[in-house]
Amino acid sequence: MIYYKISCPIPTSQFLAIQFQVENPGETKLELQLPAWRAGRYQLANYAQNIRALKAWDKNQRILPLTKISKDRWTIDGQGQITVSYEYWAGKMDAGSAWADDQQVYFNLVNCCFEVIGQEQSPVEVRLDLPEFPVKMSTLRPNGKDVWIADNFEMLADSTILASKGLTNWNYQAGETVFQIWIQGEVHFEKDLFIKRFQDFSEKLIRDFGEFPEPEYHFIFQLLTYPHYHGVEHRKGTVITFGPAEKLTDAAEMEELLGISCHELYHAWNVCRIRPKELLPYDFSKEIYTKAGLILEGVTTYMGDLYLLKSGVYDLPTYLRHFEKLINREANSFGWKNHSILESSFDLWLDGYQPGIPDRKVNIYTHGALLNFCLDIMLLENGSSLSKVMRLMWERFGKPMDGYTLEHFKSIIQKESKMPNQIQEFFCRYVEGNEDVFQVLEEKLGILGLELTKTWSDDFLLHQFGVRTTPQRLITQIHPESSALQFLMIGDEVLNSEMLHPESIRIQVNRNGRLLGLTISKEKQPFFPIYQIAVKKESSLQIAWRT
Repeated sequence: MIYYKISCPIPTSQFLAIQFQVENPGETKLELQLPAWRAGRYQLANYAQNIRALKAWDKNQRILPLTKISKDRWTIDGQGQITVSYEYWAGKMDAGSAWADDQQVYFNLVNCCFEVIGQEQSPVEVRLDLPEFPVKMSTLRPNGKDVWIADNFEMLADSTILASKGLTNWNYQAGETVFQIWIQGEVHFEKDLFIKRFQDFSEKLIRDFGEFPEPEYHFIFQLLTYPHYHGVEHRKGTVITFGPAEKLTDAAEMEELLGISCHELYHAWNVCRIRPKELLPYDFSKEIYTKAGLILEGVTTYMGDLYLLKSGVYDLPTYLRHFEKLINREANSFGWKNHSILESSFDLWLDGYQPGIPDRKVNIYTHGALLNFCLDIMLLENGSSLSKVMRLMWERFGKPMDGYTLEHFKSIIQKESKMPNQIQEFFCRYVEGNEDVFQVLEEKLGILGLELTKTWSDDFLLHQFGVRTTPQRLITQIHPESSALQFLMIGDEVLNSEMLHPESIRIQVNRNGRLLGLTISKEKQPFFPIYQIAVKKESSLQIAWRT
């Protein structure tokens, strides 16, 4: 057993005081590894940068030599009972980090707890010493007042603790599972309707998967006073940050909160349990590359919103409004010309969560969602569905915690569709390849009785010349097929522009202090359409898709 004690003597300093005891029974040095990343975000976070005052001593209070052998790994020269203490800065508020102030102490344990090399399977006890914050909860297994147990390090690293001066706590049951809702912050919505919506999408998910992986699950909400939107999945719960909290009186804002909540709950199956081989088990010490972004986040992004429709939480117009947003985000990106979703998934560690250079990669969330929508309709046409495929993925790989490969996923779809050659061609062209999926998307929407139409705003610079600007008139994007690319640069400030005649424009820009006057010809076809989805008819396939 490894024993942790965590306190926060001065919450406004935002430093946690952490101490743990561990036995080193052998004569070799003890090795400690602080995670370099966390599950659900395949990007180095380098949590060691938040540690200070690290020291170690033995049971006789003798200080032991600590040697740092990498950016986040240390050795301790000592045997028997060893105590380690350090301070961790809890100064980042998001769903995957740590935060302390005068109202709460909140942290994800993957940020601040050490993996003891060779003792990864040892149980871990976590004890809180936070008397100023009387309301405490954790996704770990309780073992007495303010004490929790993790069976091993991976369970510890997949858990959250929140201690507060005041938490709102509601609960509901779906299937055999009790769902706890914890809210830090002000509540600006009606309790009963909120719980009913959560119960509806939870029950529908459980029915389609056949079971829920855990007996208890925690929705942990940080409702903030300022704009924020983030969610992180855990096996036994999720943390979701959202703000401003007062905007949740608005139906559109509540839809966003419901969307991220259903997305994160879907992760309880997909990612937390249904996981590619390379991520099973997690190695938090280094990058672990995967090409499975299509499944990890593409499936989850598509299914998260779809289950709000299937459960009746969204009606069809509401769902289509959100799907339109996703389509328009993808329509403005041309990374698919240069990187497939497999390559973009592999490169998550490089720049997957930043915009990056123009048109280098695809977004595995939104691009993956469109690909999975097309696969779902192909399956529905042949009497199956992506929901059935994911249930098979759960039964074969998630429930036994046996990692899958991309080929496993494709093979199940091929068998379910009964048209293996059609699925193979789709994967070759759109998953492994660099072809534009929008033609297939339009076709599959049509099969559902939905029509994808193009509209245009009065922004002639955007639509006629392919130049996107901010409200401050700074150029942020130039369409890769626009002749404007030969004259204008991202970052140019547009000072004025006027049509010389219907076929060209005279534009003046400020380029890093230089004033330039340029004439640009209008293209033959417009750029950056705004997509809308119209319901043309209700088909039997549409009913099967949304129920």
